[in-house]
Amino acid sequence: MKLYLELVKTKSTTVRVLHWLLFFSTVSLCGTGFYIADPFLFYGQGEATEAFTMAKIRGIHFWSAIVLDVVFLLRLYLAFFSTFHRDWYEVIPSPRHFWEAAKEIKYYWTLKGKLTEYRWVDPLDGIHFFGLHLVILLQLFTGFALYVSGIELVGGIYGIWATSLHWATDWTLVAFGGLPGVRLVHHVATWLVMIGAFIHIYTQVWKTIKLRRADMSAIIGGYRLRAHDAKHR
Repeated sequence: MKLYLELVKTKSTTVRVLHWLLFFSTVSLCGTGFYIADPFLFYGQGEATEAFTMAKIRGIHFWSAIVLDVVFLLRLYLAFFSTFHRDWYEVIPSPRHFWEAAKEIKYYWTLKGKLTEYRWVDPLDGIHFFGLHLVILLQLFTGFALYVSGIELVGGIYGIWATSLHWATDWTLVAFGGLPGVRLVHHVATWLVMIGAFIHIYTQVWKTIKLRRADMSAIIGGYRLRAHDAKHR
């Protein structure tokens, strides 16, 4: 049977931009987060305010978290209201998605049979994305719980900001047994995010090389290759 390759658009420009903002903000958060957990640098001259590396690193960490927050909310909005492709239902775990994901795992493990072609998100990636985004959401709550713990409650806009964060994140102190538990969960979740990201990158590169579907190009240019037989032309 003769197969034909079709160039199909799978990612809008907005989704691609948000993806790379999510990627770079996550890299920044991981790098600065590990430094905050185990600081080792000191540079500069004069007063501590002029050579306080931790303050600079925490500043980068904080603004990277803000970028991640905004990107997360925008991507969530697009998942439900995108004019190009609403994809929320493709990442929600369901019995059918688990069954299809199991067949994909079997194919990757044995390289036998045929891998089902999906234009958008395949079930295995969908379940992976769902779990990874839940971990990122946990990171946001625990991270801001750690951040707001050092802020004195005052009046004005700053006080409203601190009060809002306490209201949104204080449940993590109860759930994880105080700040030490929150810090531990935040640290463990960082490793889970890194492992999940590496698995995602590996599978996309593998599919691009082995299946020749140009999956990696989809997140750069928005298009990938889809194979089908003559009767679907």
